[in-house]
Amino acid sequence: MATAMGSDSSAGAGPPGPSAVGLLQRADAARQAKSPDADGLYLAACRAAAQSGQTGVLVSSALALVDHHRFGTPAGTLPALLHQAYSAAAPPERGRLAVALARIWVYAGEAARAAPFAAEALDTARASGDADDVAAALEAGLLAHWGPDDFGVRTPLCAELEELTAHTADVDLRLRALCWALTSALERLDGLALQRRLRDLELLARQSGAERVLFYSQCRRAMAALLAGRTVEAQRLAADAVASGARAGEADAYAVEHALGGEIARQLGQAPVLRAEAATYEEYATAEGVPSILAQAAVLWLDAGEPARAALLARRVIGDGFAGIPRDVDWLLTATQVADVATRTGDRAAAALMAGVLEPYAGRGVVNAAAVSFHGVVDHYLAGAYALLGDGGRAERHRAAAENAYAALGADWWAARLAPGAGGGPGAGDGAGDRGPAAGGRAGHRGPADRPGPSAHLAGAPPAELLFAPGAPGIWQIGRKEAPQALPARVGFSYLRLLLRNPGKDIASVDLVSGFDRALRADQDSGGPVLDARALAAYRRRLAELDAEIGEAEDWNDPDRAAAARSERQEFIHQLAAARGLLGRPRALGPASERARTSVRKAVAAALERIAAADPDVARLLRDGISTGRMCRYEPDPSRPVRWLTEPARRE
Repeated sequence: MATAMGSDSSAGAGPPGPSAVGLLQRADAARQAKSPDADGLYLAACRAAAQSGQTGVLVSSALALVDHHRFGTPAGTLPALLHQAYSAAAPPERGRLAVALARIWVYAGEAARAAPFAAEALDTARASGDADDVAAALEAGLLAHWGPDDFGVRTPLCAELEELTAHTADVDLRLRALCWALTSALERLDGLALQRRLRDLELLARQSGAERVLFYSQCRRAMAALLAGRTVEAQRLAADAVASGARAGEADAYAVEHALGGEIARQLGQAPVLRAEAATYEEYATAEGVPSILAQAAVLWLDAGEPARAALLARRVIGDGFAGIPRDVDWLLTATQVADVATRTGDRAAAALMAGVLEPYAGRGVVNAAAVSFHGVVDHYLAGAYALLGDGGRAERHRAAAENAYAALGADWWAARLAPGAGGGPGAGDGAGDRGPAAGGRAGHRGPADRPGPSAHLAGAPPAELLFAPGAPGIWQIGRKEAPQALPARVGFSYLRLLLRNPGKDIASVDLVSGFDRALRADQDSGGPVLDARALAAYRRRLAELDAEIGEAEDWNDPDRAAAARSERQEFIHQLAAARGLLGRPRALGPASERARTSVRKAVAAALERIAAADPDVARLLRDGISTGRMCRYEPDPSRPVRWLTEPARRE
């Protein structure tokens, strides 16, 4: 996204600002020349533009500065400077400044401060209809919701960003979207999606000819090589990435060099390199107060053969019980690294603590720095902790889950660490690092039927039965058939139910909103009111059908069926009321397909959040299989077969 320097929303306010324009031009030239003076010039341009009231110059300077911010950079005085302009600006500049503020606060470790700006930026961008502005706002939203509990929020945002940037000419936006898609694929343990996005990134680097894109492609391909234990390839790609990053003037090149260097040294068992990296990590973490880097330092010390030092650092991270660790982008990485050290040094108390902390996140991949490095799956660390604690049943279930996840990702090095006696295997307590497949070969993988989860399944056993249906009026029954949770009705439950009834089928958001009535299809891009005559007719037909169903159920003395129909009818009435303005006038918004996509995404996200609070296992299963967008889909996981019971349970 670019803002023309002449787009001044405050023309005539204050003295003319040629100095601001000149500073911006000098900053751009310095950036092109890879000069270290660039950031200082951009900041000076921001100050000069703020004083002269040149909002367009301020936006351009700020976004250029933030684009090259290093993660972990303190916010300094820039937020105050930007907020001054943000408060006085009008759309679309206000939304673009909100993006800059969101990114600054995230990079400074203040995601809670970033979230309101990201939300406003997205609303403003959607109202303007500028695709690049929407993409930038979506990315700001992803940054602001990068914590361990925001997975359900990130997944649809990531899918929308990828869809939106597929046709953008902005190479940088496309690059960031692909990095998010890579991160999402690793978190979801989707090996095929991972490979597709790596190819897309390589193609973008080749076709754009941009040095920065080449840097991103090379370091992510190095990560993938490490995933499979191909250390020679990883070394070559890491060296290429460092060179490309230097030529591009990439701010994170130094951090990427150390992240990849540490992982390569782990796989090769290079104790001197590991000690040097561990000391660098520990020094930086101590000086800056960064728990995730201190936890990684502990693992590096452990693999370097110094378990006592590793255990000491892990205990420093745990503190009074791990509750003080910010639940941000690095929380899951920090927790798993501490659990690894606790397990491999035989610290039973710490292992028990971390097992309880990590259990809700089973089935999740652990990613660092937007897919620069991969740190295994949560089940791997749970398997080790439970083995140390003597809980063989849980240890084996999580080990099998990790094994299947690594098979799906082609993560041979990580699979080898699961083998009994390997440095990172369950119950390993000798503190020695292993050398990956070259040392012990690939662990034998179980078939997908051995993967546990909310619907744990053994070969030949019937699929798990989970209830997802309306019950008493205003109440839904969701969860295990034997003991479902009773949850207050939400519109998103109806959408999820329709998707579960149609596994493997793409369903348009407009069809979900209208209860599968296709009348809205022809009007999906009209830009008319939320409910035009045809849409209203669709709703009324469905309401008439439900009225007839209620009457028939009452005639047949079927109270459960009648209650389900009443619950659905009430939800449609709620939707109808939400779509009408004051005094019953239709509420005019943007194109119908876009409105439906947004409505379904928000409703499904809220529904999944509510389910997660009651039954995290069922919510995780749904999040893994449900995707939303203009087309929505439920894709069953063959390794976790489920029979969804979507009709109300009859009373005996």
